[in-house]
Amino acid sequence: MLYSIIVSAGLETIAREELTERFGDTGHLKILERRPQRLLFHYKGNPRDLLSLRTAEHLFLVLKRAPKMTRSRSSLAALSGPLTRFNFKETFECCRQVGINVRKRTPFRVTSRLSGKRNFRRLDLQRVVERALLDRGWYLAKSGASLDIWAEIHGDDGYISVKLSSNDMAQRSYKQAHIPASLKPTVAYGMVKLSRPHPEDVFLDPMCGAGTILLERAFVGRYRYLIGGDTSTEALDATIANFGRQHQPRQFFHWDARTLPLQPNTVDKIVCNLPFGETIGNVSQLTNLYRQCLGEYARVLKPRGRMVLLTSQRKFLDAGLKQRRSLKVSQRLTVDVRGMRAWIYVIRPR
Repeated sequence: MLYSIIVSAGLETIAREELTERFGDTGHLKILERRPQRLLFHYKGNPRDLLSLRTAEHLFLVLKRAPKMTRSRSSLAALSGPLTRFNFKETFECCRQVGINVRKRTPFRVTSRLSGKRNFRRLDLQRVVERALLDRGWYLAKSGASLDIWAEIHGDDGYISVKLSSNDMAQRSYKQAHIPASLKPTVAYGMVKLSRPHPEDVFLDPMCGAGTILLERAFVGRYRYLIGGDTSTEALDATIANFGRQHQPRQFFHWDARTLPLQPNTVDKIVCNLPFGETIGNVSQLTNLYRQCLGEYARVLKPRGRMVLLTSQRKFLDAGLKQRRSLKVSQRLTVDVRGMRAWIYVIRPR
């Protein structure tokens, strides 16, 4: 069966690594292509296993792929035409395996996406796919659709897919408490993976917000200790609510990340979503914050430790790193965060 996952821009390599680590040794996986924000792969195992991928925003079963789409309206037939004679037996079985209830006269809806210059609209794409399925005896549901069909054209590639995942795949069921500008769990997982998790990690998020990074680390596997802190009591309350009684040992603190109450050289990994400009204020405040935080992080980090920091204010982080010669950047990724360009830095002591 052909599947695809959608990931946040910039996390494609980490998503490929996760797929390979999880399923590469089973003989069931063959990765075909890596595209911007998308990976296509064949998988022979139970599709329910794929729902546990932590980099994926959405999981799809691909019914039809058309690799040579043109600007012409006539190219729509390359996507909609095969649906009139498509055998949905395996598709329905796949849906049942992930808990989607389907029947012969299936209620459905179509979501369409379109990029690039075309001689047709996104609505035209949606309508031709709807018509092909209506002609099979299915019926269009305004609400409560069993199947969520996605019709997409990006560049030269067209896709007709069935969405297999719920919103919990990207948003996580553990996020019961939210705070403004909370980090997306898939990005948090990517940052945790870049820290190279180890069972003996003392893991710190000094600006933990709603606890997303700490929770993603907890779900990755064993650790020695989780430490989180924030200057906001509202954020700490959200962290405690999202953790519940799970994931011990851990400890949360109400503190200022510029003066951490931790001994030098005691933390193996620091992973942190640094405040963006609109949450802090003027340039001087942000410059001083980054400089002081870097000093504290470098102080508590072990000589062989690793720091992973996210920011949209690259110039302030670069300026702070220039002043702190004891740290070096080993990797830098460009990612999309809430529609904003941001950077993940992987930093190590020299």
